[in-house]
Amino acid sequence: MPIMSSKGSVRLTARVGYLVGIGIFAKFFVDTTIQLFNPYLLIYAAGIGVSGITLGRLISLRNLSGLIAPVIGTLADRYGYRRILRFNLLLMGSGVFLFAFGYGSPLIIPAMMLWGIGQGGFAPNIHSYLSTKLPYEKRSRYLGMIEYSWAGAGIIGLSLIGILIEAFNWRVPLFVLGGGLLFSAIIIGTLPKADQPGHTRPGTKQDRKQTGLADRIRGFFDLGPHRRSAWGAVLVNVFNFFAAFHIIIAHGAFLETEYSLSPAKLGSVAFLMGLFDWAGSILVSTAGDRIGKRRSLIIGAAGLMIFAALLPLLNLNLYMALFALLMPRFFFEFATVSNFPLLSEQYPSGRGKVLAFGIAGGLIGSTVAATTGPAAYLNLGLWGLGPVAAAAAMVSLLLLLFVVKDRPAE
Repeated sequence: MPIMSSKGSVRLTARVGYLVGIGIFAKFFVDTTIQLFNPYLLIYAAGIGVSGITLGRLISLRNLSGLIAPVIGTLADRYGYRRILRFNLLLMGSGVFLFAFGYGSPLIIPAMMLWGIGQGGFAPNIHSYLSTKLPYEKRSRYLGMIEYSWAGAGIIGLSLIGILIEAFNWRVPLFVLGGGLLFSAIIIGTLPKADQPGHTRPGTKQDRKQTGLADRIRGFFDLGPHRRSAWGAVLVNVFNFFAAFHIIIAHGAFLETEYSLSPAKLGSVAFLMGLFDWAGSILVSTAGDRIGKRRSLIIGAAGLMIFAALLPLLNLNLYMALFALLMPRFFFEFATVSNFPLLSEQYPSGRGKVLAFGIAGGLIGSTVAATTGPAAYLNLGLWGLGPVAAAAAMVSLLLLLFVVKDRPAE
């Protein structure tokens, strides 16, 4: 039986399971590719012949390239989410294949840029696509399920990558991931077209001439009548992603250096992190609609702040160190998944743009962290990671308490 929204305007059909399943499958390859360097930073740095800090800078370049996401989101609002999703997957797959052949080559830079553009544009558009078919009251459940892919990337994807690296070499996982991304681009084409949320098509040439450049720029950054809350939710992503990735990007180097973990064992750690990610996503998908999107975000940011601050104090042995890494990861995932449905209703007629700005905010945070994390660990150890991440999470918490609203229109 179809489920209607409270206003009767959005209907869930029997195809929702198919839509979510395809979304999880495609996003699994995207998320595994995004997380690839977290446990294997030094291995891939050696593979392409650079230092860990240099690869961190290349990751920053990749993430900066993803900042084009708001432009892609605006185009998707106008021309269709499905078409843009396939384009993003093709770009990302091409970048991964180029990286695999990039040892000592200038191909590495364009590879990272293609990779980043595809990465930045995919996530907001898969969430925008599903949001057109889901009522707000059920959105945490289904968007939370889509984020099972992030957990699956750790539980399955990164674990298998560690095994493949030991059995073959560092390139083989890239071929598997690139192929998965290209195949995903094909099956995304089987999804039904989404109803667009009401953006108008671009006007005539005369209309565009009459609109000044400054007005167009202001329009691009305008997030609707509740822009203060919308921009607050975007900034929450900036600080949460910085806090989490400032730790995550260096955790493999930390465990390899201080506890001598092999690639396969680092893959096992990724498996554990995936389980904690999954727990965070499951909690959002089962209870997020009842708890409330904003309240869930507050819980996530507070937990991230507390456990990040405790990180250097808990580094007493391998088991305590793992606990200290896993708990911030859980709360980060809980907060991040909660923010997708919250962002989706800040400005419904510009949903793709708002969600894309949210992803761009996360990319800004993780881009800065890709540079600060390795350098902070190499110079200060865990004391360079935990307290800095806790301070960033505290900023997110303050934004949620004083700026962000759950559903601004109400």
